[in-house]
Amino acid sequence: MPVLGRKRPVLDGLKLLWTVLAIWYEHVAFIYSVEQCSWPDSEIQTRTDSLPRPTHVLLVADPQILDHRSYPDRAPFLTYISQLLVDLNLRKNWRAALRMQPDIVMFLGDMMDGGRFAMSDAEYERYFQRFKSIFPLDSHVPQYFISGNHDTGLGISDEFSEKAETRYTSHFGPLNSRGTIANNTIIFLNAPGLVDEDSQHHRSNYDGKSVPGGPVELVQSYAKSPAQDPVILFTHIPLSRPDRADCGPNRERGTIRRGTGFGYQNTLGKPVTDFLLQTLRPSVIFSGDDHDYCEYTHSYNSDGKTREAREVTVKSLSMAMGIRRPGFQLLSLVQPQGSSSHADSLCLLPDQLGIYLSTYIPLLVLSLLVLCVANIYRVFSPRQSKRRSGSVSPNYVPLSGALRSRSDAGNPTEPNNDWLDYPDADILPQPTSSSRQVPRPIYSQTFVLLGRRRRITVSRESIASLVSTMFSCCGNHDVPKSRGCGVGFLRDVRDVAVFPLGIFAAVSWWMFVF
Repeated sequence: MPVLGRKRPVLDGLKLLWTVLAIWYEHVAFIYSVEQCSWPDSEIQTRTDSLPRPTHVLLVADPQILDHRSYPDRAPFLTYISQLLVDLNLRKNWRAALRMQPDIVMFLGDMMDGGRFAMSDAEYERYFQRFKSIFPLDSHVPQYFISGNHDTGLGISDEFSEKAETRYTSHFGPLNSRGTIANNTIIFLNAPGLVDEDSQHHRSNYDGKSVPGGPVELVQSYAKSPAQDPVILFTHIPLSRPDRADCGPNRERGTIRRGTGFGYQNTLGKPVTDFLLQTLRPSVIFSGDDHDYCEYTHSYNSDGKTREAREVTVKSLSMAMGIRRPGFQLLSLVQPQGSSSHADSLCLLPDQLGIYLSTYIPLLVLSLLVLCVANIYRVFSPRQSKRRSGSVSPNYVPLSGALRSRSDAGNPTEPNNDWLDYPDADILPQPTSSSRQVPRPIYSQTFVLLGRRRRITVSRESIASLVSTMFSCCGNHDVPKSRGCGVGFLRDVRDVAVFPLGIFAAVSWWMFVF
């Protein structure tokens, strides 16, 4: 029988390496990331049992799930692959975020990348159900949404649906609303609608007629009956600030600059920003849209005093929004007790794009190179060649190996000694039992040569061994059949890839099914 199971440390090492990396980067890294995060309760809660536990609010910005319109310049197949990978990343990020066990979840706009475009009701419903499948949430956890420019549109375009706002309100909730959480006044503002309404005013005075049910009307109604509790403002579009305003150390690059384009505006205008700050006097502001983290403190005058309001632009949860590390914001709220009633902290998630580009692809190229070199060495190494030439299979019988003398060939009284026809018979003991099975030849011919009787014998095993030797350039003993360099390389690639691909498929299946 061929020798099996010879150790191959290179192949086994690559299997182990890829398996460990797949488990880490596809699952454990996301858990590890959120384990480094914590709710900022200690910043606002004193050590006393009389105060209730802070309310934990998870802030998610710009998931912006893709559709076939997201990359119009890409081939349909590449768009489909991009959609699958981004959806998978969103699912992993979302499940990692839910490990924080929030009491409330708030989405800061741009839930669906193409929600504003004209489409049939059936297509929109499928789009919405896909969003719900990516972001499942227990029914006992309240969730709130504010509209983004990708949800309802901004400006006028023939590509935008006239039903965009109606569809949004029927699936996500009101465009503008006001509520209370832990005695903190919460205001959800329709920022795209505010931009459109601001363009109609063309003035800094917002005491005039406003759009019924619009954001200006909401702010004006608050001014008529202001709350004594701290105000927290949620707006998709960030407030105005100087072009070179610093965003703090947690931003990946650049800053938020003023700018407009097809269906977007980077910041609210200066007049409407002053109107919001002076009327609402928010203690903190949370915005989205920019995709990257930004922390900026606004200064404004109100009642003859200079006041400040801190704004946090929350990172996108998606890997497809131009940032390397997606993230979310943790907000803790307590009842006002003289000091601040809120605190927030940033939580970062793994760099999924970096995992693909800086880990998987380079390691894939290196692994292929190592397997190729290993197979070339296996084929052409002098040591391996010497080993192949010096090794004879126990079942191998050469075509010319049966030329032996038979002095007793014609004596019918002698026992059957056909086993002596094999080349190694002179060093093997005679069989201990006459019932031992000897391979039966498929061809046997006896003739007289140089005065002696000779026999040539060909068996199935000799033919199989000869064919294997002819069609294999390396005679590898790691597998039952000999294989060449190319076949060996492909089989090695298969053996290494089956483990990480299996883990990737299992994680994907788990994320898409549960």
